[in-house]
Amino acid sequence: MTSDDGRRQVRLRPSGPRWRRLVANVRARREACCRCHQPIEYTLTHPDADAFTVDHYPHPWSTHPHLAEDPANLAAAHLRCNIGAGNAPPKPGIGQPSEAW
Repeated sequence: MTSDDGRRQVRLRPSGPRWRRLVANVRARREACCRCHQPIEYTLTHPDADAFTVDHYPHPWSTHPHLAEDPANLAAAHLRCNIGAGNAPPKPGIGQPSEAW
């Protein structure tokens, strides 16, 4: 990514105490993966492909850096799903069922 004057811009990934609180809040919700909708094993740690990670979903951090620390744009995901999605938009699904079957 370059600026208007041709210099390379560096975007810093979210970090620090606020980011750690946001990650803890997403982890505490114990949700299924926002990408594949399968359960996440929260005891696994990085670099296990099934480990929990925070995904910038539905708006990728790379295309929406202003939403990097917006709680409404953060969701639980498997590490493999988060990495595999890259900055692609979410795939449309069939939605939520009207009743618990």
